[in-house]
Amino acid sequence: MKNWVKYFLYSVLAWFIVDFTTTNAIANASEYYSAYMPTLLIFYMGLPLIFSLLIYKFNFKSKGIFIATIISIILVEIIFTGNQILLAFPIMFLTIPLALAYYSMLTFVPWWIVEGKIKENKKWFLITLSIYIFGTLLNILIHLSGNAQPIT
Repeated sequence: MKNWVKYFLYSVLAWFIVDFTTTNAIANASEYYSAYMPTLLIFYMGLPLIFSLLIYKFNFKSKGIFIATIISIILVEIIFTGNQILLAFPIMFLTIPLALAYYSMLTFVPWWIVEGKIKENKKWFLITLSIYIFGTLLNILIHLSGNAQPIT
């Protein structure tokens, strides 16, 4: 199987898992997916396809991929979904690093897996994974406390 296809498949799976565990889907999956499909499907497949092209067709290196990751956060989280929590002071000092860690993990880890470079990037892998686990636990606690925003 070609590397760009492997990257695409790993990345689609990762986007699904991370979105499920860091959104309202964790509390009520059927309501979440019925409210946001087919947009989520486009999201789950579109970003991995774009990054597959950037990495394997246009030969972007880490710095270019990181810049593209920042651009994707701005486009998806701020422009397309209007995620106000990324712009709300002072919580933005927590949510912007979380978004950057999530998106970086989702972009780089599948690449490192495909290229066999997880060990070379162990430090960054563990940092982003730790932040993801923290965010997921925070999301679970918010839902358990009953303070989650309703799905709209």
